[in-house]
Amino acid sequence: MRLLVIERDQFEDRLKSIFGPRITPVEESFEIIQEFKDGSFAMGHIGLMLYANGYNLRGASSKYPNGLVYHDGTNIFGVGYFSKEGHVAKHLHIVAPKGPTRIEAVREFIAAVRAAGLAKESVYIRHLSAEDRDAFLAAGFTGIETDPWHLGAPEEDETYPNRVYYLDELFEQDADGTLQVAKLAGEERRKYKNKNKLAYRRFQNFLERNPHLSFEIEPYHYSGPEKESARSVVESYFQARREQGTVVGSTPEDYLAIVREKPGGDNERDYFSYLGNIVTEDGEKFPAMFFAGERIGECRAALYCTMTMRFRERLTGLFKDSTGFTAIPQYVWLNVFRLMWEQGIREVDAGGSEVKGLDDQKRQLGGKPEKTFWVVGAAVGDSSAA
Repeated sequence: MRLLVIERDQFEDRLKSIFGPRITPVEESFEIIQEFKDGSFAMGHIGLMLYANGYNLRGASSKYPNGLVYHDGTNIFGVGYFSKEGHVAKHLHIVAPKGPTRIEAVREFIAAVRAAGLAKESVYIRHLSAEDRDAFLAAGFTGIETDPWHLGAPEEDETYPNRVYYLDELFEQDADGTLQVAKLAGEERRKYKNKNKLAYRRFQNFLERNPHLSFEIEPYHYSGPEKESARSVVESYFQARREQGTVVGSTPEDYLAIVREKPGGDNERDYFSYLGNIVTEDGEKFPAMFFAGERIGECRAALYCTMTMRFRERLTGLFKDSTGFTAIPQYVWLNVFRLMWEQGIREVDAGGSEVKGLDDQKRQLGGKPEKTFWVVGAAVGDSSAA
């Protein structure tokens, strides 16, 4: 059940009245977004659905649950409106600004919104490269330390760096072209260079010990039953993480847009959405993973949702022997990477992390760091307001 939506609906109605056709729903903006893709993580149809979404209960929208996009013909960015965790006041979010005059476009957008008496709290501009962060700082914005989004994760899931996987480092090809999991090279990876190979084999052994089970990954078609399966994976994942005390910032509702709204283009060409099931010998399916990403360059993709049901206690009674089941995350990641390889992808940006544990998992899978940043436009009345 959705909470009663008032504040964000009113805010978005005012945005539409101020900016007219320059403001459009994300789901209607596929072609425009395609023009601005530059290989950066958040500038994608699915990426903006995630970061500008209106399903989050701290910023729910009944009219535009997939978020809004601002496009003035030259520049583009996502537009969100959220409360901090544990707070009531809402903050304007500007997501992944792109375009030759993007800084001025953001400044003018914020000024117009505030002239209308809106967005008086601090404004957050996120998913910036180091170069763009410095340019925004030079233009009068301030660093995230002046008003952290969350005390435990000042830049939410950009607190720890994005992790980028170069697939030719994760795999080696046999003479017949078959991809095999490779050892990770480099002194910095020495302590976990064999981790992928060992984990992959552990899950294979788990399947061999449970011959009544198989594991299947299939393209996600956004059918009603598939949506229910994907939603169950997302909700179970967050519930298990809450029980472990490792949830910071993000909520399961953030991912509902990705679960429900089919992005533009074709699966396994323009985007990459997969549902995985543990299947019994009589055909019964138990949802166990949901991944969703998008091509953001000719050979580069972003993964925005990478959830695997690795908590065996939630599948009690299904296994004859659960040994090795906890290696399912690495097994799934590597198989999804294989599927993406087949579609010409050689680099995969899996985004950043709110907490060190999640970053460690991505790092040990072989991801290399590429940090992105937030800046802050001070609240109305603050002498440092940009």
